[in-house]
Amino acid sequence: MPRSEARPRSVMFLVARLVAVAILFLAFSPAGCSSHAQRTIQANQRWNHVRGRVKFQLATQQYEGGRVADAIETVNDAIAIDPASADQFLLLAHCYLEQGKFVSAGEAAEQAKLCDARNAEIDYTLGVIAERTERLDAALAHYRRARDLDAGVPEYVVAEAECLTTMGHTDDALALVTANTARFDSDGTMETLLAQIYLLAGHRDRALDNLALALERSGCSPGSATDGERCAMLVEDLGRMLTEAGRHAQAVALLRPHVDAHRDAPPSVVNALCSSYLATARYEKAASLLRDQVSAHPDGATSWVLLARAATMMEDWTIARRSADRFAQLRPEDGAAHLLRGFVCWKQADLTAADDSLRRALAIDSEDPLAHLVLGWVLEDSGRDRSIVEAHYNKAVQIDPRFARTSGPPELISAARIDDSGEPARQPNRRRPYRNRERSR
Repeated sequence: MPRSEARPRSVMFLVARLVAVAILFLAFSPAGCSSHAQRTIQANQRWNHVRGRVKFQLATQQYEGGRVADAIETVNDAIAIDPASADQFLLLAHCYLEQGKFVSAGEAAEQAKLCDARNAEIDYTLGVIAERTERLDAALAHYRRARDLDAGVPEYVVAEAECLTTMGHTDDALALVTANTARFDSDGTMETLLAQIYLLAGHRDRALDNLALALERSGCSPGSATDGERCAMLVEDLGRMLTEAGRHAQAVALLRPHVDAHRDAPPSVVNALCSSYLATARYEKAASLLRDQVSAHPDGATSWVLLARAATMMEDWTIARRSADRFAQLRPEDGAAHLLRGFVCWKQADLTAADDSLRRALAIDSEDPLAHLVLGWVLEDSGRDRSIVEAHYNKAVQIDPRFARTSGPPELISAARIDDSGEPARQPNRRRPYRNRERSR
């Protein structure tokens, strides 16, 4: 072979060897090892993330199914596999919150925040935890931050407004909700919140108007058995409020189809309907529902007193006596219970039992004009000394001139100190946040 041809081949062979050596050098150099190790780490991270998400999804299903303890165990496994996931720490916080472990819930939520500082749901959860532990200023700050991070979530506005209301800042709460109502698709949420705030502020008519508007905009049908939980709550809240406001015809029109369609309606709703039945002289309808109520809920004092009222108006003294006896057993410290029983016993001519119940009522409230009046009737029928009888009549008139020696209508007695909802007079309790509410029993 000529030398001129051999040289290029030799050069080409040498270049090829040098390239091969370079490739081998790079492959086994520290930089090459580092690149391979980095790819391995990244692959492991991706695999751990997938494994963690599978565990997280299982934990979510367990939590939603009410298996909170199992969910905690599973989500902790997920966190051990993938400790950088904010969602997993947030789910853990929700689990602890469900168990009432507020310190653990707060720690989990704070850890979630370290993973994702701009997740609005984390601040919302921290707000719920703070509110549950009576740290209202901290709760308000978290709710506001959640709304700042994601202004498109109506629940954050609801939470902030409810917190303001709980703190007594009803004007600020009303301004916040009013300013945001038009920003969201109207499904009745904002109107419901306005109704609650107006009610707490003492504006019952405005509350009723907004609750009625919420029901209209929600598309709920009072007689539908397929509407969801939120629709049921709207109908029931509005119905109870109508009864308490004395709008009994409206309450009956709303609640009757609802109760017919929901045989599991809360006792408070059935009682509200029956109270409105009584107020509109539909005594037999009330009694029919109430007999079922006391059978299903024998410790429900309100149902018993309403049944006693219905039976009194129908002059069914056997049912009235049984109901009044049970009411007095359930409410032994309530003078109205003994007054009602005393009246029914008097109507049955059981003067000894009537005397005993009325004296119990006066022992609880010595200035009760109704108890003095009815005791006067009992003593007169018992043939007691006229001066003793007159003393009770005069005391009743002295306390309240309306009770001047009259045999007033039976509803005057049976409704003693019972408000329009059928509940004994009570002090308002602070409302639970709307987002955490269950249907009131």
